[in-house]
Formats: sequence, structure tokens, C-alpha cells
Amino acid sequence: MTALLDPVSRTTIFTRNMERALAFYRDLMGLAVFIDNRIPNPGASQILGQPCEAIRVVILRARDTAIGNIGLAEAIGARPPLPIQPVARGVTIGEPCLVIRTDHLKTLLPKLRAFGVAIISEPTKLVLPIKDEVWEMFLRDPDGTLLNLSFHGAWQG
Repeated sequence: MTALLDPVSRTTIFTRNMERALAFYRDLMGLAVFIDNRIPNPGASQILGQPCEAIRVVILRARDTAIGNIGLAEAIGARPPLPIQPVARGVTIGEPCLVIRTDHLKTLLPKLRAFGVAIISEPTKLVLPIKDEVWEMFLRDPDGTLLNLSFHGAWQG
């Protein structure tokens, strides 16, 4: 069967606080801002499905790619305010997870702790039927989005 979709270009996370989200994804994780745009009305309210003043959208990328980007969206003046999802301590069924590969997990770990993110699991070596050694950890971003950071290589020290 022929796929009816193209590869996922972006995952967008609705955030309560754009500056805090940017401090995490841009400043701490090192993603570059590709687009920072404000969507005015009537489009903003139509997209959101409820009245708002505007939507600020920031698209971040790790490299100059057209796929795999992370979008951040903040509804400005939404009426009523957008509800906030309860955040579980662990992983829940049906919950999406952003899987992000990094060669810098060891460097990121103390920065994540200092930022105060909720770490669900410390880096753990996985036993997989592949040649590479794989280390993964789960954590939550400032809005509670589940992230899986994956490092392929020998963990030294």
C-alpha cells in the first residue's frame, strides 16, 4: 500500500510560557530558531477552535532539515484559557513521546538537573539486537511533554 502521508515534519507542543519553553529547547538543548511568527485573527481563533488574540509559533530545528522539527505554540489571550493536562510521574498509555537522539547526553544530564526538569529515568543501557551500545533516559519538558533522549555509543566514566 502506498503511504498517504509524508514523513512527520514537525511536532508542535502547546506551551503555557514560551520564554520558559525556549529556555529549555533553544538555550539548554541547543535547538536553533527557524521561524518565530505570530498568527493573527481570524486564523488564530479558527485554528485553535476557540477565541484568542493570536498564536505565537516558534519552530526549532537541530540541523537544517525539513523534517523532525519541534514547534512551540502559545495561545495568546485564549478565552477560556486552554486547559492544562495533568502530568503523570511516569509514562502513560496513549501519551506521545518525542524521541531525540543526541551525542551529548552526558553533557546534558547535569544541565537538565540544574534546569529542574522532571527526570523519569536516569540514562539506562538497553540490550538491543543492534551493534551500537544504546543509552536512553525519559524526562519531561517544562510543560510536561514526555521526552526520550537516546545516546548511541559507549558510555565512558
